[in-house]
Amino acid sequence: MRAFPEGIEEAVEKFANVVVRTDFSDEAGWQATVEDLEERPEDADDDFTIINVLVDDPAWAGASPDEVLAVVNEHSYLAEYLDVVMMADERTMSDKEHPVLIVSAMSPDDEMFDETTEFGREFRCLPRETHEISVNLGTGNMGFEEFAETAAASSDGVFRGFPD
Repeated sequence: MRAFPEGIEEAVEKFANVVVRTDFSDEAGWQATVEDLEERPEDADDDFTIINVLVDDPAWAGASPDEVLAVVNEHSYLAEYLDVVMMADERTMSDKEHPVLIVSAMSPDDEMFDETTEFGREFRCLPRETHEISVNLGTGNMGFEEFAETAAASSDGVFRGFPD
């Protein structure tokens, strides 16, 4: 049975990354991804804390974004407060940069869905940049579409931060 770990609600309140591992073919790739997720952003304040909720359970093997979102939506608290779900899939494990899949948790029924997903419902992101996304979406400082647009403008669709 697919489920999220205990205490996830508290972590989501603190703008945690929720990363669901869906590929179990490369343990070294997963460990490298986790290390990259723990990397502090270069411009982070001294009091910046990295919080990752790693969903590392083989029950999630092969799960699609829709399947992950279906479980999110079974929990009203997560559905209300979780802006994105991050997925570590086969590409994450096999690509040397380990780009995770960032999926908007916004419901298609939301009146802002079309505007928010103008550049797609999902994009890839370097693990070290995921915290910028979680914090900015969680505080309402930026919208999903701003990150998705930047990713879409890159040659390979991966968000690597905003250009200087």
